[in-house]
Amino acid sequence: MNNQSYFSAAAKWIPGLLLLVLISCSDSDQDPIPPKDNTQQDIALIDDKVESFLTTHSLPGATLAISKNGKLVYQKAYGKSNTQTSTDMAINSQMRVASVSKTFTGVAIMLLVQDGKISLEDKVFGAGGILGTTYGTKAYSDRVKNVTVKNLLQMTTGGWVVNGNRDAIDYQQQISNEQFFHWMMDNATLNFEPGSQHWYINTNYFVAARIVEKISAKPFAQFMKERIFDPLEMKSTVYAKNGIAGKYPNEVTYYGLGGTKGYEYNFNIERRDGDGGLVTTAPDLLRFVGAIDNLAVRPDILVPQWFSEFVKGSSPNPQFGNGILSWNSVRAFYGALPGTRSSYMYHVNGMAVALIFNGNADYTANNYNAFAIAHENLLMDLLTKNLNVYKDIDQF
Repeated sequence: MNNQSYFSAAAKWIPGLLLLVLISCSDSDQDPIPPKDNTQQDIALIDDKVESFLTTHSLPGATLAISKNGKLVYQKAYGKSNTQTSTDMAINSQMRVASVSKTFTGVAIMLLVQDGKISLEDKVFGAGGILGTTYGTKAYSDRVKNVTVKNLLQMTTGGWVVNGNRDAIDYQQQISNEQFFHWMMDNATLNFEPGSQHWYINTNYFVAARIVEKISAKPFAQFMKERIFDPLEMKSTVYAKNGIAGKYPNEVTYYGLGGTKGYEYNFNIERRDGDGGLVTTAPDLLRFVGAIDNLAVRPDILVPQWFSEFVKGSSPNPQFGNGILSWNSVRAFYGALPGTRSSYMYHVNGMAVALIFNGNADYTANNYNAFAIAHENLLMDLLTKNLNVYKDIDQF
């Protein structure tokens, strides 16, 4: 090979050789970037607060999930999911969340509003109403015909009460949901003009769930799964089934106290889908909270326009929106059933918490309000104090 041929051939492989040498030198001269430590460490300061609450109020167990600026920075299970078998609570233990279900139903309605399918001002009953005259056999009163979707969600319908102003949802437990709806429309009354007073009546959200079914042409649980649970990867979130036989394999046992003991499974929870039937976990609930906080950290379910409507209260109760409570710097909701106490709360500082118990104080007793206040104080404590104790991790 002459010199010209040699240098011509060498020119083809020398650049590649130099590149290989440079890469080799680069690999050997720099240490690899260590993977981020995304493991959680126990935080005694936080654990002590929850464990003290359990002891003080004789509750068997709890699950906790805390997010900071959209990141799941702490999740922990406490106590027992079943005291008879001494089974430890797990972070993925499923629990009823009672009235926290109302926030989900409110969001479902708001999704239909956002989709342009209905309006919050639409009438629910009577000619031209969403549900028309389908339910009941008697002529509707003017009050019934004036009930709007917003009245249902904001608890300003004026009633749906029977037998001494008792919530209709608690009656006729043995009949189907459709039969109950007919019975309720014939027997329950609205004691006030719609929009004039705030009155917390669970039946309002039973009706709201039926609106979701009517407009979507799908069973309520299916709509919720497709539009909320699946998109948010809430894989452990379902609707409760009746009785002990209806417990899910990973669902806890519930423990009521005082006047609620013995009633944990002794009611028709399948009727309560819209107002109190959700079963979930603390991390799943916190995923949902992160999607209704109107912060830019995680994608929200509702666009800003409809989020503003969602949280807006009524004249009789400005703090009670369309399935969510707002005051000062927080938004929240609570749930209570025999053997169940649940909550979520989030703060403008970017903190959010979901806390669920498989026990509940006796809400038929006069001192229940003290328990409810202690519960709220615990949530506020978790949201506003000792915020530097969390690792910069994300377990979502």
